[in-house]
Amino acid sequence: MKFYGRKNELRRIDNWFKTTRKGAIFTAIIGRRRIGKTRLWLEASKKRKNCLYLFCLVGPLKKTLEQVESELFELGFTSVPQSLTEFLKAVSLLLSQGKTLYIFFDEVQNLFLEEKGELALFQRYIDEFKRKRYPCLIVFCGSVRTLLHRILFEDHSPLYGRLDQEIRMESLRFYVLRDLFLDHGVRKPEHCLRLFSMFGTNPRFYEILDQFNLFTATTEEILKECWFGLMGLFSDELNKMLLPELKKSSYVYAGILSAMAKGIQDATEIANKAGINTTSLGNYIPFLIDTLELVRKELPVTENLNSKNSRYVIKDPFVLFWYRYVERNKTLLELGQTQRVVRQIIEDLPELYLKVVFKGKGGVSTGRLLAAVNRPH
Repeated sequence: MKFYGRKNELRRIDNWFKTTRKGAIFTAIIGRRRIGKTRLWLEASKKRKNCLYLFCLVGPLKKTLEQVESELFELGFTSVPQSLTEFLKAVSLLLSQGKTLYIFFDEVQNLFLEEKGELALFQRYIDEFKRKRYPCLIVFCGSVRTLLHRILFEDHSPLYGRLDQEIRMESLRFYVLRDLFLDHGVRKPEHCLRLFSMFGTNPRFYEILDQFNLFTATTEEILKECWFGLMGLFSDELNKMLLPELKKSSYVYAGILSAMAKGIQDATEIANKAGINTTSLGNYIPFLIDTLELVRKELPVTENLNSKNSRYVIKDPFVLFWYRYVERNKTLLELGQTQRVVRQIIEDLPELYLKVVFKGKGGVSTGRLLAAVNRPH
């Protein structure tokens, strides 16, 4: 699938490349899983030479570097480094010889799950590269935002304060989705709304739909192929998205999100449904709002700004769809009553559309979405 949107982000990365001519810079691309961080970098760097993309595996860096042995030799490495120390020493040597390098560490948090001390090693070399004005760009990227935040922004981290710039990836705009839908033969407004209500604005989800030719499939076909059974394309996606972030408290967050998906918006009612005290809700809600950006806090128009009568809603359509239909129907699906669940979902989808396409901060009105789809291509 072709690359959509992200013009501002592409311009910023292009500026990173240009800035590197004057000396080393250390940057980061931050955003939730599937939002398009890696694709953004690959698009921005595809015409650049001396780019090294590293998908970091858990454990010693050697395992990661073995995947890109040929790329290392092309850049001037004489062997595959056996450790992070050897890798950074080799990079330093190449830079001292006038070589320009652009290194992208994808899922970088995996490097530090076992060897916490290696953060200090990165600090040492980043400081050296900057001090000597080496032409080097180092980019950190990761989908587990809690770990990435700990690495880059907590004051006890060796890398605290070292970051020169960052890009925080946001959801695709609706005019971008409009072009994406039209390019894939989705022209009816109700069909666009159906896809948006199921998959939201994460570009990777639409790449998967394109790969399996599901853009113009029926609602029943999409439900069965994407959501149900062990082979469902997205049946385990939410676990992959949330479990690394939530860890031991995952069951509490699941209860909170499940309550919101059922239309419960009041804090007290959400807490009761999730099985926690209302006072404890304040320990969880900010994380869902500020860190994971899955929930939106709203204030009724009749209330003043200092009112405590806030309402909480899931703002990610994908998460809302999963909790509203998949999670709550697990028993029926396990019993093989897939067709019954499909009928229930199809009957309820119009109600979901009203919840997903919600005008307000972070949302969009139905009229705006459908108007965007109907505008001339």
